[in-house]
Amino acid sequence: MEIEAEKAQKISPIEAILLVIAGFFLILFAGSFVYWVGIGVTMMLGEVLLAVLPLVVMILKGVDVKNYIGFRLSSRDIMLGVVIGVFLLFFEVIVNNALVSVFGESEAIQRSNQIIAEVSRTTDGLILMVATLVLAGICEEFTFRGFLQTAIRGRYPLWVALVVSSLAFGLFHFDLQLVYTISAFLMGLFLGFVYNHWRSYTVSATAHATLNLIVFILIAMVPS
Repeated sequence: MEIEAEKAQKISPIEAILLVIAGFFLILFAGSFVYWVGIGVTMMLGEVLLAVLPLVVMILKGVDVKNYIGFRLSSRDIMLGVVIGVFLLFFEVIVNNALVSVFGESEAIQRSNQIIAEVSRTTDGLILMVATLVLAGICEEFTFRGFLQTAIRGRYPLWVALVVSSLAFGLFHFDLQLVYTISAFLMGLFLGFVYNHWRSYTVSATAHATLNLIVFILIAMVPS
């Protein structure tokens, strides 16, 4: 726990939570530019803005970012992430089917899938959407697992870090019908466990991005 205690001296849990909340507001602000830059670019911008404040604060505080989040660019971690991402697809299907049976179809998920399909109709849009979904895995895992979960884990037990970071992840995917929110929360718990078990941001980010891309391919295969 010496490493965790050393990390906790750099970023406090309260500071981490406030920075994530500030990132949410930045994303809401970015949404106002959708009419000028388009939905695809706005989605990509939102993912980047989510990670900007945590990254800037870590740099200003002299934090060794790679060590803090557990980033290591190894073929083993990447391949492990891909395998876990495929498994996550089956986990998500089971969870979503169970939630839909209780709460009904999610309009938020249907709308999200519709936007993805519409943006991807052109070559430029297709490239933009693929880049955005990969970036989502990179930025969301950096913010919720690498930054927030690590900061909380430095002061509190693992279960607290998992629950708080997963709640934030679920709220980031807010859905009035709760399907998307609860699904994201459970996915966050899974990814948080993966991140903690392998102490690797690379594994969780690759798994997240792999899941996104597989879901994207499945959406693209459905005729409009």
